[in-house]
Amino acid sequence: MNKKILKYTGLILFVVLTFSCEEFLDKSPALESTNELALSTFEGLEAATNGAYSPLYSSSYYGRDFLVTCDLKGGNCKASPINTGRFRYDFTWTNNDSYTSFMWQRAYQTITRASNVLEYAELLEDPDVNELDLDQLKGECLFLRALAHFDLVRMYAQPYSSSPQSLGVPIITKTELKYPSRSTVAEVYEQIVSDLEDAIGLLSAQGRNTGGKGSAAGFANKNSARALLAKVFLYMEKWQDAADFAADVIQAGYVLYDTSNYLTSWGLNNQTEVIFEVVGKDGQEFFPQFDDIGNIYDPNGYGDVCTTDDLMNLFEVGDIRSELFKTHADYPGYNWTNKYPGKSHTRENNSPVLRLSEMYLIRAEAALNGATGYDALSDYNILRINRGLANATTVNLQDIYDERRRELCFEGNQLWDLSRTGRGLDRDESEIKITETDNIDIPFPDYRWAMPIPAQEIFVNVNLKQNPNY
Repeated sequence: MNKKILKYTGLILFVVLTFSCEEFLDKSPALESTNELALSTFEGLEAATNGAYSPLYSSSYYGRDFLVTCDLKGGNCKASPINTGRFRYDFTWTNNDSYTSFMWQRAYQTITRASNVLEYAELLEDPDVNELDLDQLKGECLFLRALAHFDLVRMYAQPYSSSPQSLGVPIITKTELKYPSRSTVAEVYEQIVSDLEDAIGLLSAQGRNTGGKGSAAGFANKNSARALLAKVFLYMEKWQDAADFAADVIQAGYVLYDTSNYLTSWGLNNQTEVIFEVVGKDGQEFFPQFDDIGNIYDPNGYGDVCTTDDLMNLFEVGDIRSELFKTHADYPGYNWTNKYPGKSHTRENNSPVLRLSEMYLIRAEAALNGATGYDALSDYNILRINRGLANATTVNLQDIYDERRRELCFEGNQLWDLSRTGRGLDRDESEIKITETDNIDIPFPDYRWAMPIPAQEIFVNVNLKQNPNY
């Protein structure tokens, strides 16, 4: 097999600590030995688990593109008046595999790194190792594998709620050389649920001790797995399960932001609402440099992507969330989100993945769809009060959809919220036009809700089928 071809694929490779794919393919016997040696100790397994988190911070994943693409395609943001050409095709829904191929690679890199740890953890024979510490590492890797599969199946397949038997993505649970085919969407979700259920049984409630350094929410714990499972069940429309798991997390001790700290909590480690986040740090393996998400949303940085008027008009008077935006004196009337203000500098950001507020919204939506034991209006009002608004007297599904949009904007949810609920995209025609064509509405169903499988993956893997119409 041609090594130059093989090194490009995100599926048919081994991920071995910090060695590159090319080095592995050129020197496989030596690196196989190194792999077995490095992962034969608890310290080696812990280091490899840390390495499994690293690809999440890539600029093509939670470091920028995965989140920005979701909000651009979902209608929360648009190309700004200072746009230099970035992300134009996401806004116009000109789906091209080259725009999402690196996300595919990074997600599978996360999966293969996590699976590598899980495989070798089962072989560890060291009586001095605390079994609970080893279980924690295994649980974290199961969580990471589930998260990456969840992100892939949302990006490259039609939603479970409408097309569970359509083609999903390849399920990878072992780092081996092979040519996997695409499992169905339902099969991928079954694997995600299985991994998360196993993770819940292994993870501790507190998670790993960071020694006061960094963000504790950057490592998965039992509540991270419960929260992600609640979200997965929401997408599967398993309403009672979604509500029950969300309720478990709500009772776990996280605290909602209120009007006194909402604006100042972003950009900090260990925020009270954050259940799991991707921690950004300068010098990390996949540090995005100037391609960090904060820079793309900063009018004093790249500032290519700003907020749509359609989203801004959803905020009520008095809503503290309406103040979390930047403006620029040279471009009156435009707004940029300030959810990524930076830590040591503007190009170093944490990306929230799961927050307490979403658990309330999941439970409310599930209750409106028939889950018993919970009051949707109460959950809706808890969030409203903490965001500076008065209690509502009624609530319906559209209210919850609008609240999800206000609360979770720029965190990578809106596109999938539209597709899983079958609502399609109805754009405000007054929004700025960034091409010679009119703004386009995207109906549902439509083939474009599933992104094209990267061409290089299909080129090297005869078992992969492309999505329709690409």
